[in-house]
Amino acid sequence: MKNEKTFWLLALAFIIWQPVIDVLTSASLLLLNISLTVGVIVRVLFMAAIVLMLLWKARRSGLARKYILYLLAVAAVIAINIVLNMNVKDPYYLGSELKFFNKIVYFPILFTGFSVLYLYLKREQVPFKEKTTSYFLYASLIISAVFLVSFATGTSLSNYSHTKIGFTGWFYAGNEIGAIMAIILPVTALYAIEKTNRVKEWRYWIPFVLLAVSMQFLGTKVGYGGIVVVLLAAFFSMLILHFTKERSGKTRSNMLISLVLIAVLAVTTPVTPVFHNMFAHLSLLNIDFSKEKEKEVDPDTGEELPDEEQDDEPEITNEQVQNLVFSSREKYLAEMKDQFAEAPVSQKLFGMGFAGNYEEPEPGKTPRMIEMDFFDLFFSLGIVGFLTMMSLPLYYAIRFVIHFVRNIKQTFTPVNTMYGVAFILGIGISATAGHVLTAPAVSIYVAAVMALLMVQEGIIKE
Repeated sequence: MKNEKTFWLLALAFIIWQPVIDVLTSASLLLLNISLTVGVIVRVLFMAAIVLMLLWKARRSGLARKYILYLLAVAAVIAINIVLNMNVKDPYYLGSELKFFNKIVYFPILFTGFSVLYLYLKREQVPFKEKTTSYFLYASLIISAVFLVSFATGTSLSNYSHTKIGFTGWFYAGNEIGAIMAIILPVTALYAIEKTNRVKEWRYWIPFVLLAVSMQFLGTKVGYGGIVVVLLAAFFSMLILHFTKERSGKTRSNMLISLVLIAVLAVTTPVTPVFHNMFAHLSLLNIDFSKEKEKEVDPDTGEELPDEEQDDEPEITNEQVQNLVFSSREKYLAEMKDQFAEAPVSQKLFGMGFAGNYEEPEPGKTPRMIEMDFFDLFFSLGIVGFLTMMSLPLYYAIRFVIHFVRNIKQTFTPVNTMYGVAFILGIGISATAGHVLTAPAVSIYVAAVMALLMVQEGIIKE
């Protein structure tokens, strides 16, 4: 059907427009001061279109019918959650609860939609992997252009209010754009690897470099860590392929370029915002490695103690390490655990909803989440709700890992490696820094990456 093919191709091309939508969202919030942003409207309409297409496909597709049943089960546990918490939580803000649930259903709906999309394009022999890589690349170029232009013109938004330094370009949410860039970065590396056959073709790495530089502007651990992970993955995957499959100039050239970029990153790290921010964070925790150590004296004799009997470095507690890594999220996690322990059985099974059993907030403030997605989903949806929502993606993820390991000689390819790194980064950021599975602007990329891997390797099929 011609119209169906057009729909799916347009749905896939929607990836390109994500950064534009995010910039327009910033304009809606900062210039027009309206909460019903362009991003909310467009993404809700896109999600509705995907659901309608799944319903239409369910007439003839057994897979689409299974997906509809899964989504109905997710809708059912959310409906039970709302009904229960309206009678348990006091106060209960229905608007905030519905807004939160709208965000978290985006990933399962988009994952099922992209799965059907890729299956259709695969059956029609459309090069869906190449198109997806190109669309991710275009999105990365738009993001890089926004960062570079906003920084050059001095119009970039600040990522921090005090002490730390960092910039988000014209993007409103620093955590979300940082996660998006980290997920896209491996795909720009894949583009470079596929195009680069000789060292003198290093120009194909320029999109990667531009995005990596933009990630440095953020000043976040996520941004810096994403660059390190992707460069190491690129180098070692090329190294393994060189010695197991393909001894060629292509693998040698990409190894060399990635190694040079690792060296450049190491040399420039001391002047990056994240380096400054790490020391700023240490200072907030009253840890200072730069202070000149005062000589300690023996309390009995008054004589200076030998250097070997003095502590060389300040002692860092486990609590300080957790704060350095999780940026106070561990405190909100502890509070939520206490709330869950005291919650009635109904909430343990079907969740405490948005932000747990919150109290009346102070004026100008709203209840907040932990910002560690898997914990947020678990406490919000409860045991039954969490298992229901995660059942389908978890099932496919486990099958993919088993398939990948069993067929490692065939499955260890640059495509699987770099898209796999993109997925791992997305899930890793989701677990530690949040704003991935609970943020539609980010979860669309994770849904596309995961669906592509599953369909390409035959894990998902009719």
